[in-house]
Amino acid sequence: MRHLLTHTHGLKNNHEKLFLFVSARELAYWGYLHLNRGLVNGQQLVPKEVIEQATTNQSPANLGATLPRNGFAWWIQDKPRAISEIGNTLPLGSYQILGLTGCACLVIPEHRIVAVRMYNQTGPNPPGHDYLEDIKAFGDKVLSCTLNSASLYV
Repeated sequence: MRHLLTHTHGLKNNHEKLFLFVSARELAYWGYLHLNRGLVNGQQLVPKEVIEQATTNQSPANLGATLPRNGFAWWIQDKPRAISEIGNTLPLGSYQILGLTGCACLVIPEHRIVAVRMYNQTGPNPPGHDYLEDIKAFGDKVLSCTLNSASLYV
């Protein structure tokens, strides 16, 4: 199968196979689909049970306490963890999917938020860049900005 995919798509190495090209709007729609548990415009596009499995903890029970928890391709916030890619301040039940180049789709169901981060990068991060801290800060900043802007309307 791998040979067929490489041959069919003309990919030269494993690195090229990792790219999935989507727009920010498409990635946000993916988050919106999950936020609404597969329901869009009154139509159940994906079974609710599939979305619930994808966005809840599917990690082994004996996984180390500092390691992140995952659903199906989503990082899950069950509690802040030292090595998790999801921000420490995000509420339980939040989840995030990441792309190789640093893009992210964050869903915070408690506040009905979908946030997307996109940027153009095809090479490695610059020397000294702390990816884990950077991606965690994205989620924490989204929540902070949301809570701060909500207080303006109280």
